[in-house]
Amino acid sequence: MPLKSLSLKSFVTLFLILLAAKVNGQSTEARLILLDSTEFEGYAKVLKNNKILFRMDLEDEPDTWTSEQVRRIEFDNGFKIIAYEYVKFGESRPGLYRVIEPGFLSLYAIDDSYWTPNTPVGNGLMGGSTKVATTSYFLKRKDQIDPCPVSRNKKMWKKRLLECFEDCPEVKEIILSDRVKEYDIEDLVWNYNEYCGGVP
Repeated sequence: MPLKSLSLKSFVTLFLILLAAKVNGQSTEARLILLDSTEFEGYAKVLKNNKILFRMDLEDEPDTWTSEQVRRIEFDNGFKIIAYEYVKFGESRPGLYRVIEPGFLSLYAIDDSYWTPNTPVGNGLMGGSTKVATTSYFLKRKDQIDPCPVSRNKKMWKKRLLECFEDCPEVKEIILSDRVKEYDIEDLVWNYNEYCGGVP
């Protein structure tokens, strides 16, 4: 239906539906866990600057939370819990990382995206830019300050994993074998915690 033929009632109804979708799209049901283990249920959104917008009710104005108050935020998407934790790597300020596999050795991820530049497609025409999503993985032991980043470079991947799991013969054996192709990084971390890392 063309916009100019909408009645005022239809226009208002459409506007309210879009507004509700926008509000709901800004927040997802979540559990906020503070440093003292106090928990709050509500709605939250993770921002790119390592801050969290959280509100108890969708009608409330969201408050901004940081690593000074929060330890962890959990989102329930109906199938699994997606958790983010504030993690301090070395001397840097704590960052908000997605928890993939928790334990004595934890696997964290940080999701990012960037736009590729316009590229020529021929006849003097330029193609559009494309948004590319990337995920970087980090391993961090509870008894160490610095993380072990997992290389995205396939040539460096095995060497880096051997460094990350250097104190676990069971996992090193998997990495050095042909069977390593059957394992995801999550499986290697699980095996480390099971055989070499103790109980988380």
